[in-house]
Parts: sequence; C-alpha cells; structure tokens
Amino acid sequence: MFNFERFANAPWEDIYRFLMAGEPPLITKVLVINTLFLVLFVYRKARAKHRMRVSTAYAVQFLLIAINFAVMFQNQSLSLLWKMKGILT
Repeated sequence: MFNFERFANAPWEDIYRFLMAGEPPLITKVLVINTLFLVLFVYRKARAKHRMRVSTAYAVQFLLIAINFAVMFQNQSLSLLWKMKGILT
C-alpha cells in the first residue's frame, strides 16, 4: 500500500537542488522522465473507466522512446532544434 507520509517527508528540496545545480547524470534524467510516465500510467489505470485505445498506447510509447532518445543525445537534439528553428523563421 502507498505510504503517503514517506512520500510527503521526502527531501524534495534536496532533490530539486540536485537536478537544478548543473548537469545531473544521464541516468537521473532518464529515470525522472520514465518515473513521470509510470506515475501517469498508474494514475490513469486506477481512475479510468475504460481502457486506452491501442493506437493511443502506441503513441504514448513512441513519445516516451522519443523523449528518452532526446535526453540521451541531448547535444545533437538541441543542435537539430536550432537548425529547424532557423529553417522555420
């Protein structure tokens, strides 16, 4: 069962400072993104009255994989975004 007291008493300020103070390790970034998706999935599964469509589930999985790749190849992703911005403007 979920222990809300342990969740509420977690050192959130320390975690925030760690993530914002410079460049956190790659595994930390990927772990944070995947944890957010997992929390959203569990919440939706607990609260939803009907199942997610197969096409929507595939779209969410693709989005998660794309975000993980963007984090892993951050420098290349940012340079690609700047090039695309230059093309669009």
